[in-house]
Amino acid sequence: MKKLRTILMIFPLIFSFLLLPKAVQAEENGYSISVQKYKLSEGVRLSTDVPQDGTKAEKVTDDKGNELEPLGGISYEIVRVTPMEGTSEFHPVEGSDAFQTVITTNEEGSAQINNLAAGTYRVSEKPTELMPNVMEPVTFELPLPQRSGEALSAVYLYPKSSVQTPGLPGTDSQDSPKSSNYTKGASGRERLPQTSGNLGTMQPLYLLLVFIVLMGAIGGYYMQTKKHHF
Repeated sequence: MKKLRTILMIFPLIFSFLLLPKAVQAEENGYSISVQKYKLSEGVRLSTDVPQDGTKAEKVTDDKGNELEPLGGISYEIVRVTPMEGTSEFHPVEGSDAFQTVITTNEEGSAQINNLAAGTYRVSEKPTELMPNVMEPVTFELPLPQRSGEALSAVYLYPKSSVQTPGLPGTDSQDSPKSSNYTKGASGRERLPQTSGNLGTMQPLYLLLVFIVLMGAIGGYYMQTKKHHF
């Protein structure tokens, strides 16, 4: 009987050690945002296989299967934001939790920021002479919940904005911000499809808490009914 009681007490601890590292690891390592920018001219479209849910693409081509040229020197402002009370708008977080930075794509067209805290972020593309038509700002949460599976701790963005074609007044192709595959919120700004930002991090802790309470109740009931054996 003593051995059984010991097992009932130790098993929840073992279970917690197996489960908690997965929930805490992302918090310790932080979250990341990666931008991969390609040179899209008028009439060129990204393949429909390019993910728009924040996941990483294995390969990126145009709608004809051709490889795309990466575009360096494009900057993106990343700001931590919070919802404005009573509206669907967001404004920058203030105080000690405020965060703002600018990342710029390298020769391979990629830019990344790491070690971000959990929260809501807005990514805005900065216009240049080469690319005056930028994507609409994209707002999403870190970690980014998915319709199935674990929430993403690393989010990947593939802007579809087009570059200026020499000799033309401007581009208004189907790859411009007006036809972006991101989901637009009530404010008109782009938002990645998502649910709640807490689901991905808190669900394992809730399951652990329920399991510990259940095991404690079973152990307590067993000891009350069998206490004359001790």
